[in-house]
Amino acid sequence: MPVDSDVASSFTRKKGFTLVELLISIAVISILAAIVYLALDPAKKKGQARDTSRKSGVAQISGALTNYFVQIGSYPNLLSDLVPSELKSLIKDPDGNDFDYSAQNQSGMSCTTDARNCVRAVLYSIYEYPNTACAAGTAYWGWTSSSMRTGKICSEDIPTYEDIPIDD
Repeated sequence: MPVDSDVASSFTRKKGFTLVELLISIAVISILAAIVYLALDPAKKKGQARDTSRKSGVAQISGALTNYFVQIGSYPNLLSDLVPSELKSLIKDPDGNDFDYSAQNQSGMSCTTDARNCVRAVLYSIYEYPNTACAAGTAYWGWTSSSMRTGKICSEDIPTYEDIPIDD
């Protein structure tokens, strides 16, 4: 049976996409890409990686400070006094800066390594992520001689040896 040419032409289709179909496809792909990008959040991941490095650095230096105190009976006045006896080299913050460190004598005044009268100490660095880790004040990752442990320190001012680090 012969096929009518009008019927046959209605069954043939044009190849390719229309402009509207193409724009909708691009929009859907863009939305999916944005969702994936936000889910991965590279800035957050980098901040978390730097904080992990901070935690490691504070742990290494605090171990060296504890060993120094056990051997000498005093903390060093400067972190550089730990090199080379306790540390091969001075560990830096992930930003390339020295960790913040302070030592005091029993009266809360400045002390010296030579006098061996540094009995209070605090070591810390600003905790980058999450930057809202504290209800009030700034989040630090640190170690204090009063607690002999590392952890998060929330402080309105700079941390002191009296602060007790908490688990993160």
